[in-house]
Amino acid sequence: MRKLFIGLLCFVVLSVMLGLEVRMVITSNGQDEEVELDLQLEEEDIGFVFLDLPNGEATYVELPNEESVLIGTGSNDCAESLFFRLKKLNVSSIETIILPRFEKEYSGNVEEVTSRLGVKTLIVPEAGMNQAKTQYEHLDVDIIGWSDKQEERLADHVEVKILPSKSSIMPTLSFLVTVHNKHQFFFSSEANEELEKDWVQKGLSPVSLLKVAEFGTNNGTSQRFLNELDPQVAILFTRENGEVSGQLLERLQETWIDTYRTKQNGSVIVKVSQTDYELVTVHFQAAK
Repeated sequence: MRKLFIGLLCFVVLSVMLGLEVRMVITSNGQDEEVELDLQLEEEDIGFVFLDLPNGEATYVELPNEESVLIGTGSNDCAESLFFRLKKLNVSSIETIILPRFEKEYSGNVEEVTSRLGVKTLIVPEAGMNQAKTQYEHLDVDIIGWSDKQEERLADHVEVKILPSKSSIMPTLSFLVTVHNKHQFFFSSEANEELEKDWVQKGLSPVSLLKVAEFGTNNGTSQRFLNELDPQVAILFTRENGEVSGQLLERLQETWIDTYRTKQNGSVIVKVSQTDYELVTVHFQAAK
């Protein structure tokens, strides 16, 4: 019980430092605790939460217009973990799902998120539109394809630039999210050195944060790519029965990039304002 209390206390202190609102209820026997987070965004702030699912990618994005986006939905075998975390974040609706890839680790919970949280729009790689329509035509959502050379606006102060893809068998979507024309978060979905060179040649500039592609395989995210992007932060999601490349971890360490692995560090919350961004990690209590 003492360890539980200390853990909760540390969690509350970190959350207050980041400006999050924390609501905690502990039952009389001290065994069941409910901890909920409110990102407490100011009028033009944007919140990113890289969720620590046991298997797959899912990033919750809270926008200034009170709408929300889910980038990836994780594997269907971790649906309980996904909805548990969304509940703790007080998420009652998701307007848009962005599906970076069609494999189960990214798309496993599209249908359940849509039915439970009222999704209106599903965004997929343009090359995968036929697959998306076949797979999700029974859902009452608008299916939209994003292609390279395209730029989109998710909300005021949130711009998205789609980058080229090399994958033709399994379509992918890699994109750069720019917040307040200052902070750039790159969601990379392909680990491919040739493609990385192409991205750099076409003007991909230094970024604040890199979401590492393909769960940290050594096939890409090369040293040259890291040098060009010069990210301050790297995020690595977890794939069941998959290990992050030791060589990649060495490259990240040698480049002095703050690296967060959801399997070890928990969910990563990034709160972005006009002037700066703040980061905190949270280990949510396991779903029962």
